[in-house]
Amino acid sequence: MKRYGIAVVLVLLTALLAGFAWAEPKPDEIYAENGMVSSAHRLASRAGVEILQKGGNAIDAAVATALALNVVEANASGIGGGGFMTVRFAKTGEVVVLDYRETAPASATKDMFASEQAKTEKWSELGGKSVGVPGWLAGMMTALEKYGTMSFADVAQPAIRLAEEGFSVAPMQTQIITDELDKILAYNDPAKVAFLKDGLPYPTGETLKQPALAKTFRLIGEKGLKAFYDGPIGQAVVDAVNASGGAMTMKDLKTYTVQVRKPVEGTYRGYAIYSVPPASSGGTHIVQLLNIMENFPVKEWGHNGPRTLHFLAEAMKLMYADRSKYMADTAFANVPLEGLTSKAYAKTLAEKIKADVVMQEVVPGDPFAFQEKKSAYLAGDPQERISTSHFSVVDKEGNIVASTNTVNYFFGSGVFVPEYGFVLNNEMDDFSSNPESVNAPEPGKRPLSSMSPTIVLDPQGKPFMALGSAGATRIITAVSQIIMNVVDFGMPMDLAIEQPRIANLVSGGKAAPLAVEKGISPETIRFLEWRGHKVDVKDFGGWFGTAQGILFKNGRMNGGADSRRLGVPVGY
Repeated sequence: MKRYGIAVVLVLLTALLAGFAWAEPKPDEIYAENGMVSSAHRLASRAGVEILQKGGNAIDAAVATALALNVVEANASGIGGGGFMTVRFAKTGEVVVLDYRETAPASATKDMFASEQAKTEKWSELGGKSVGVPGWLAGMMTALEKYGTMSFADVAQPAIRLAEEGFSVAPMQTQIITDELDKILAYNDPAKVAFLKDGLPYPTGETLKQPALAKTFRLIGEKGLKAFYDGPIGQAVVDAVNASGGAMTMKDLKTYTVQVRKPVEGTYRGYAIYSVPPASSGGTHIVQLLNIMENFPVKEWGHNGPRTLHFLAEAMKLMYADRSKYMADTAFANVPLEGLTSKAYAKTLAEKIKADVVMQEVVPGDPFAFQEKKSAYLAGDPQERISTSHFSVVDKEGNIVASTNTVNYFFGSGVFVPEYGFVLNNEMDDFSSNPESVNAPEPGKRPLSSMSPTIVLDPQGKPFMALGSAGATRIITAVSQIIMNVVDFGMPMDLAIEQPRIANLVSGGKAAPLAVEKGISPETIRFLEWRGHKVDVKDFGGWFGTAQGILFKNGRMNGGADSRRLGVPVGY
């Protein structure tokens, strides 16, 4: 533990009692009365609002937004990937989750990524072996057909227009293409990749058009889902996967199914939380983390104050340790969801946190003790990447959609389907390479995720917030901290999103350094170091998550979108 002189200690103790504020961010709070979309790109948000203004409901607008994101943010989500959607219906109050996470193809084996060759050549990350069976289009179609009011051809119009007319490339997008250039060139003819110009990343400020993707959306509008899962687009997917080292068949596509699931439920200080169950770990562990923090007077301690952050960091460690041990696809394992979301269990974890101790060795708890069904197994530590995109939608009737979608790494596997203009995911990397893990690859299994599209109701049961984030395993901590910022500290949506965050991961039973985002006060950081935390100060940015949310405030919709990305909320 580091030691400081008495003067510094006095400063730190003052910080302990009062907390420190960082330089005030410049939030852009957007308000609307009729409808709102908050996504990771202004043009996608506008596409969703365009559908709302044409009479579509929140589900129609959600699909339009997702399609537009496939155009303007194709590196992060789209037809070659998968995701989750949480929906609340205004008339009934029912909340459902659509799980259209990718699945492992029939050729998958538990040991497919275990060899030294697989690890050296990065089979789980690059090329055809890394591609899971895409579920994104099946999810969007299911949402539209079950809950929407408009046709695919109608909601796709804004995205088709964007793809045909093009959009101006932002500096962040040029940088992403540059960062992934080697991967793209390794598996594709550069002349056939829309994001390259003369074999180089598309220049900032120039107009990027994607006629092949527009053609794809038109074909789906004409032929329906079969164009992808039992037609020419699907065959092109299979051909691209197999030409780059994978082993996928049309049967893998034909047998893909979307799961309609019951959400994970919990409460935080009387606010009801609905989020995503496995194969996402996100909803379960958001509830768990907030259950732990409910035992502490964080409002009294101060926002991002040293005592708040110490207890929050320790709670994160306990949560991540449980995630590593217990979380998996429930079709393949008995996951202790009841125990993990139990307030009684959370209280036992909260009692492990001490004001003067920083845990370095973190042992998982026993959530099975808080439910009837018992089990035990090795889950493992699969890793996710930040290339994910969240959006939130509310319509004038009060229907709510929160949806998170991904291709895993930026530009996924690097394998494009050139004739149809989209990139394929590398979600197979979200499986564990350990064949003994319950998260090892198996045919039809869904890889573990942290995506957490979440809907929050106020203590009276009225809509309060729609929220989600990108950011891999830090999605859980980002969403939890934003909820705390609103509930405990009364922040409006964008201010809550823009606050600097922390994350304290655990792997193999050992705590990683406490990651602290720039913007946390230097005095607080010095206290955390003095207390015994190994602090890793990171730049303000996407590593800590990039969130989009809508808050119901004073009878209006209050939108926020993360400046860590290109997010913009649009309302009317």
